[in-house]
Amino acid sequence: MKNNGFTLVELIITITLIAIISVSIGVSINGMLSRQEEDQAEQYAKDIADAACVYAEVNDITTNSTVTINELISAGLLSKDLINPISDRPITDYNDNEVTITWSNNEKTCSYTVPELSGNS
Repeated sequence: MKNNGFTLVELIITITLIAIISVSIGVSINGMLSRQEEDQAEQYAKDIADAACVYAEVNDITTNSTVTINELISAGLLSKDLINPISDRPITDYNDNEVTITWSNNEKTCSYTVPELSGNS
């Protein structure tokens, strides 16, 4: 007698393997999207911090201070069209947020923390 079909055990093993592979791919894609969002947020924060450093140069700021997002937009150093990659809100929603300018050993460092990453919004 000729056996032309699959046994129940073979079908269960095949379905299980396909499910395991699907879950693995799903987890990998989710991790990649999460890392991409983090990278975009880091670039967004870096762009704002760089604008603050330029602002410090142009305005001859040589002491520790802060500058608001609104001041950077008014100075033409940030575009009003810049979008926060985490919240998808325009930068103008963050007008009062401050960018820190610090000086150490005659070298300035500018930093900005994306509110959604720090827990503040």
